[in-house]
Amino acid sequence: MPAVEQCPHRDDVQIADGEEVARCNLLCQIAICGQELASFQVPRAACEACVDGIPPSTQRLNPVLSSFLYSAAEEIIQRGGTESCDVARAEELQQWAQSFLEVEVAEERSSFSGPRSHHDCTHFGRLIGYRHEPSIEGLARTAVHACHHAAHTSTTAIACRSCLDWSQNANANPMKLRHILPQPTSWSGGGTISWAVGMTTTQRRTPTLVISLEYLQRAGWDNVLVAVDGKVNLSPSESAQITLRTPAVGAWPNFYLTLLELTLVRPNADAFLMIQDDALFHDRENMREYLDTILWPADPPGILSLYCSAAYTREAAGWTVADQRWEWGALAFVFPAELARDFVSDPQVIRHRLTDRGLRYIDDVIGEWAERNGIPIWYPTPSLVQHIGDTSTVWPGVPAEGYRRADSFVGDA
Repeated sequence: MPAVEQCPHRDDVQIADGEEVARCNLLCQIAICGQELASFQVPRAACEACVDGIPPSTQRLNPVLSSFLYSAAEEIIQRGGTESCDVARAEELQQWAQSFLEVEVAEERSSFSGPRSHHDCTHFGRLIGYRHEPSIEGLARTAVHACHHAAHTSTTAIACRSCLDWSQNANANPMKLRHILPQPTSWSGGGTISWAVGMTTTQRRTPTLVISLEYLQRAGWDNVLVAVDGKVNLSPSESAQITLRTPAVGAWPNFYLTLLELTLVRPNADAFLMIQDDALFHDRENMREYLDTILWPADPPGILSLYCSAAYTREAAGWTVADQRWEWGALAFVFPAELARDFVSDPQVIRHRLTDRGLRYIDDVIGEWAERNGIPIWYPTPSLVQHIGDTSTVWPGVPAEGYRRADSFVGDA
């Protein structure tokens, strides 16, 4: 019997406008509403996606159910409340549902390109001349402009967009990362670190891949291994090597295989940085050089998430050890070499692929492995990385914010 038919919450199956729909009794239970709301009628496709994900409950939703709960709460609000669920309760439900919504890139919209693609730097000055620079066609005549930043005298349009001093605010004087996020006393720090970097991407994510690589390069990393899951048309990049997986293997297998590949082809690397292709790195400073000066968490050894979900934001800035199992975000993880090898060889990590959730839930696998082995996960407030997914979800029409984004990002300062 298909898994959807075994769902204990699926009831009153009907055909409406040629589509199979069913009442979700779990939604009814959470919303405490006995009335028939349109949002309680869930199409079969949504049921199939729901049972394929994290099993929902009254304490934890998956992205599919959270979308419908958000809509149900909105319906209750529009009615002015119901006998068993008033407007205030419905608004609380919306906020709670929002925290479980998964951010996805909106397929119908253009890719995120960042302010550098649409605005000039505040320091970018008048045309002062021309010079010849190498190009694919040979020497090209390039316009040279004055630069009013104290550290520069002249620039070109291309050089300006890649400059760490680029800014829209003439008076901006951002604090250095070493002052915002000083090295914790328990970390070793001060060594020379060799990096191996992998980025996973799929056809669904291509609109953000190029911009993510550009920000990553400005943050200090190049020679990235880009692992493409499925057939994707990619422009060649001097800073990336390509591993192509066809047919597509899924998000979790692609992540696992990429980290495994890095440990084999770069066995002498000290740090393994795993990135998803919708990660926007802080690019006003060389982040790699900053991390070189503070790594590693030494007592006991730990891993780092450069991304801090809104679920984990602290009141005070600094590096913090997660005090609960990690669940929100696998956008940018740094593994020390020994822990990277331990992770890819862990039997339970390998067996995740055999579960009904085996194609996804990278953050859950990492969190469970770390908890089981007593490995601390450190993360920064503010976040060093932002999730640049758009505001769409598995099911359209519902905003996807909440815990799938950083509410405090150092790049916003």
